[in-house]
Order: sequence, then structure tokens, then C-alpha cells
Amino acid sequence: MQARDRTIRRVSVVDDVTVELRRALLSGEIKPGERIRVAELGKAFGVSHIPIREAVRRLEAEGLVITLPQRAAVAAGVDLDDLAGLYDLRRIVECAVIRRSLESMADEQVATVRRALEALEAVAQDHDSPRFWELHGEFHWALLEPGASAWIQRVLEQLWLASQRYVRLFVARTIADAMEDHRLLLACCERRDGIGAADLLRRHLDRTERAVRDAFAPVESASDGDPPR
Repeated sequence: MQARDRTIRRVSVVDDVTVELRRALLSGEIKPGERIRVAELGKAFGVSHIPIREAVRRLEAEGLVITLPQRAAVAAGVDLDDLAGLYDLRRIVECAVIRRSLESMADEQVATVRRALEALEAVAQDHDSPRFWELHGEFHWALLEPGASAWIQRVLEQLWLASQRYVRLFVARTIADAMEDHRLLLACCERRDGIGAADLLRRHLDRTERAVRDAFAPVESASDGDPPR
């Protein structure tokens, strides 16, 4: 029994370290391309290198970390080609899923979407917090779950993490437009308007991608040695 208790505590430490490292990567506290220094993180967290390395492996599987030769690890880089591929895949998956989701959505599932939006709106002013992004994901999943499978959920979770990183790194703006889109998506749910929801979601994703591109361009120019535009 004692050995089993120790195993549970170790898994909890790895989970906690993974959450904290993910937060630092998504917020930009650990910048793209920056080396992840296992020894320094171990001292900061008060743990050995073992849970740090396990957390790094998990985050590599999520696409947030890249492992280099000789076991060095760095935060994944960012570029416009990656952004384009990410949002292209999101449009392909999410727009198809939301259409069939709404066309078969039951009343209680619409109520779940409504509650998810209410919770998100309650924290909308703190839109760079981990809680906002957790509730943002819950809202979008409530929209898609009736038409999704476990495989779709796994794919979307990874796409959403990558998207969140780009938005939090490069877009410092009001979320009023995004929240209005969320309210309109709820209205589509109430009407069971799958076609309208798919079109709205596509425009929502397009606008977010453009905002990231506009914010990313001066950063990319500066990194190439050109003055920001």
C-alpha cells in the first residue's frame, strides 16, 4: 500500500509540473526557441529532474516543445506557415463538426452551451488568464461535442493549444468581437442552424488568423533585422 501511495504522489507532481510548464509556454513566459533548463526548473519547483523531463515529453507530444540532440529541449518556434496550416486544419475539422452537431443538438445540449457561454462571459475581462482559456475551450467543445468523436476531441485539443499560444503571444486586443461571435453561435444553436454556425465559425477563425498575422509581421521583420513596420 505504501508503494502505491508513492506512485500516486509522483504522478501528481508530474501533472503539476506539466501544468506549470504549459502555462509558461502558452503565455510566452518561456519564449519560442528558448531552451528549457531542467536544472533551473527543478530548483524553482523544488523537484528532481525526473518529473521535469516527463513533463517535457508530454509537452513535446502536444507540439509545444522540441527535443534537440543531446537531450536538449526548447520551446517550439512560431512562423506563419505553421499558423496557416493550423488554422486550415481547424476550418476543415471544426466547420464540418459544428454543422452536424447543431443539426442533432438536443435541448439539454443547447442549455450546456448557454451555461458554458455564461461562465466564459463572467471572466472575459481577464482574457489572458488560464481560467479564461479553460472556459473558452469548454464553450467550443460544448458546441462541437454532439457531432464529435473521441478522435476528433484529441485532435482539437492539440489544435486549440497551439492556437491559444499564437493568440496569447501576438494578439493584444479587446475580445469584444470574439465574444459577440460566441453569442451568435449560441443563437445558431437555439435555431439548430448548422449551416449558419459553420459559416460564422469559419469567419471567426479567419478573423483570428488575420489578427495573429497582422501582429506577427512586425515581430518577424524585427527578427530578420528589419525595422518594425
